Amino acid sequence: MSAASAIEAEPMSPSSPEAAAADAVEWTVNPWRERARESWVAAIAALALCTAVARFQAGAVLTLALSLAAVGALAPLLSPSRCRVDDDGVARRGPFGWQRRQWSELRRATVGARAVLLSPYATAHWLDTYRGLVLPLPRDGRAEIVETLRRHLDRRGL
Repeated sequence: MSAASAIEAEPMSPSSPEAAAADAVEWTVNPWRERARESWVAAIAALALCTAVARFQAGAVLTLALSLAAVGALAPLLSPSRCRVDDDGVARRGPFGWQRRQWSELRRATVGARAVLLSPYATAHWLDTYRGLVLPLPRDGRAEIVETLRRHLDRRGL
């Protein structure tokens, strides 16, 4: 089974619900397999940050909260992500649950070599990384995923 699993169906009209379901694609990206060096650096950085926070001796609750924030900021490099693109929109599941965006919420898409940025802003904006949704792309099956994603983006003028 490939990294990208699309539902196979016989050819249909592009506007039928069956065609939309056939155009759905899901994939999983494990950063420890895709970018092992960066994941190790993130793990070491998380450990260093947690150690530094613990040395402040600011109390157990504050130490725990700050440590969770530090690890949470590095979570995309530490835990696998499951992504889905379908007729309803796009979604990404990480360690803290699902992030979803409907197509109507999105104004711009940027397809890069390692990821796709889907943004609610029509032009580049400093809040893209916070309000947008970044879908990491796996090495294996990347071309198939990008092709399906481009069909969805073209249909919506993104």
